[in-house]
Amino acid sequence: MRLISRIIFICISCLAAVSQAQNKAIRSRQIGTEGQIIAKVFSNYDKDTRPPVRENADHSSIVVITSIYINSVKWETNSAEVDLYLREQWMDSRLKYDVDVREQIQEVMVPGNRKIWKPDTYFSNGKELAVEGKQSAVIEPSGYVRSSEGRTVIVPIEYQSKFPFLNALSFTLRLSSYNYALEDVAYLWANSPPNAVALEVSGQLLNSEYSFQEAVAGDCVGNYSVGVYSCIDVVVSFETSCAKTLLSVFLPTILLVIASFLHFWIHGSWSVPRSFSAGFPFLILASLFVFAPNSTFFVSPGVRVWTIFCLIITFFSFLEYFLVICCGIRRTVKYTNGIATQEQNALTSAQETVELAYNTKCANFRDNNGLDIISRVLFPLVFIVFIIVYLVLYLI
Repeated sequence: MRLISRIIFICISCLAAVSQAQNKAIRSRQIGTEGQIIAKVFSNYDKDTRPPVRENADHSSIVVITSIYINSVKWETNSAEVDLYLREQWMDSRLKYDVDVREQIQEVMVPGNRKIWKPDTYFSNGKELAVEGKQSAVIEPSGYVRSSEGRTVIVPIEYQSKFPFLNALSFTLRLSSYNYALEDVAYLWANSPPNAVALEVSGQLLNSEYSFQEAVAGDCVGNYSVGVYSCIDVVVSFETSCAKTLLSVFLPTILLVIASFLHFWIHGSWSVPRSFSAGFPFLILASLFVFAPNSTFFVSPGVRVWTIFCLIITFFSFLEYFLVICCGIRRTVKYTNGIATQEQNALTSAQETVELAYNTKCANFRDNNGLDIISRVLFPLVFIVFIIVYLVLYLI
């Protein structure tokens, strides 16, 4: 039995060695054949001339079938840096070649030192960054070209109207030809799954902080002063947790607004805590508008509406503080010698005061200022009503 096992093992090893040698010989022959094909098709090839239109075609444009594979996305406040592969397919009959079926050659890789005609595609709504060495192209016997090219593009971000309660954001990738008008090049999205789809994403974008949700591909026509160009675009949507934005935007502003109400309950003679409560929240919100107009507070219309209201209500709270000072607490100061009296407006008690009289229209409540009493009810009520209306508008 051991002898039989050894014989079987030796036979299998010999067959594997023979098969491997045959595969190497076939591959070597294929490489040689591919080199001959490349030399032949590029002998009289002009990469600067657009390919001829197919026979019996009802239009003059070269149809470019396009798809995009997104590898990664780097998010900023108002933009996204997208690392992607642009995949394009088109017919170039000048690259057509004949090959024996026994060679088992389905396609030929274009060497790096050979250049083929390309539709000169660019992202019209973004800023492209230079990328080196990330491109390849193959040619089928029919002359059909499949090209893949790495691109890095910076595009603006669009936030949905329900942000941040529904923390969804998207960006648009818009493609067009830089040099070829619509009568020369026409773009179409690949729409034959599973082999070719308009847009694919890497696995990390399905489970990252910003997870991919959907992509909606469409067409657009670019009208420029020099002509009409074919244009296609795709809107790529992502979602993330809303907790981060709620904690960084809504919670701080709510606390600032509440802090601006505290001076309504502080006695007028306590000028320092009243000044801090009235002025500090308003100055912080006002500084956001002046020094940080592109911060997270202004990334969507909903957040801008919220922040502007918080700025307005803290301003009126600050204004109420000054009205209390202007109206003041009129008091009568009598000198102890009884010779002279003097009336003055102040919030602090004088050293020689023997009698306080709250006799002005702004301070007609006993031991309290009338504006503060009204504000204690009015300001929180207005804020609560606004929150209810805001939630109804942006959540329903």
